[in-house]
Amino acid sequence: MSSAGNLNIVVSIDGGRCLAARVENTRPRAAAVLVGRHVDEVLRMVPVLFSLCGRAQGIAARAAVAAARGEACVPSVEDERAISCEAAQEHLWRLLLDWPTRFGRLPQRVRFAQLHHRLAQVNDTAAAFDVGGVLLDLVAKDLLSGFFLSMREPANLAEFVSATRYGGFVGETLAELIEAGRWTPEGDKVAPLLPPHTAQEWAQMFGGTLPAPEFDRAPAWHGGVSPAVCETGSLARQSRSPLVAALLGYGHRIAARVFAQVVDLSDDASRLRHPLARDMQPCVDAAPLGEGGGLACVETSRGVLLHALRLEGDIVADYRIIAPTEWNFAPGGAFMQEAIGWEAEGRDGCMRCRWPKVSAASSMMQ
Repeated sequence: MSSAGNLNIVVSIDGGRCLAARVENTRPRAAAVLVGRHVDEVLRMVPVLFSLCGRAQGIAARAAVAAARGEACVPSVEDERAISCEAAQEHLWRLLLDWPTRFGRLPQRVRFAQLHHRLAQVNDTAAAFDVGGVLLDLVAKDLLSGFFLSMREPANLAEFVSATRYGGFVGETLAELIEAGRWTPEGDKVAPLLPPHTAQEWAQMFGGTLPAPEFDRAPAWHGGVSPAVCETGSLARQSRSPLVAALLGYGHRIAARVFAQVVDLSDDASRLRHPLARDMQPCVDAAPLGEGGGLACVETSRGVLLHALRLEGDIVADYRIIAPTEWNFAPGGAFMQEAIGWEAEGRDGCMRCRWPKVSAASSMMQ
């Protein structure tokens, strides 16, 4: 959101080891400013309220309104194109700028700017097809080239590292991350991964009503024996991809997240070239949520984004927005579990590989 608010990460460090961590979420609840307004005004406001994933936010709002009005969700090429372009821009930011600098390498600013601009200018099928091809070339030549040199997948971690080093600057970064050592939280406690769900499945989990007001600060999936605070994002989407699964099996969870971003980027490129392909899950889905209610879920670069609202005529009577960050930084969630026990030199070393996707987060030492 463009107004004030932070995700403050407070860590207690002793001798370079993180002993405790907590998250102070002071980000404003954006949905509150939308309640009581005419639905047309709300749909104009939502895309500009958010500094992150503005396109996805606008599409989610529109889909939720349509579901509340009883309209079927029919994914469009335009929506999938917009979501894929926005997600690709975000992944490129992490892969070309953030991760290289964390290992003392020069960020690929010029390349990033060129690709970011091309993605921002996509407005028709031909432009989407062309930039999708450029992204696939980037993945094949500069990110995964080493894996195409062999007729089989790496048989062990040494072969995996060797293959990544053929993959240019991102591959080198990934290799160094792997060679830094495996990382599994103390007691092997990791947050379960949240796989993509349909809007109908979300609606059923919420019992056909809007989620409770406090759900956005402590979301949990209630589909099992007990509520589970899950991780959402690239790793959750791509955990069954063979190479990502291999890294998870070796205990390199952080490296698996980076590799999952690469796989995600290739999926975004494929959607730009062949939108609404039957063998790929739609980026957006929606379902009714009780009388006058609607829910939409959108898969963004950071994870699943949920919009749920209730209409009274043309007025928005109630609204909930659950962003991916709320899942990953929830109490007892992925960040909280993995931060404990991490050994590094100082704050930057302790924080840099934990969760680089939230650049607005601040950290404090105790």
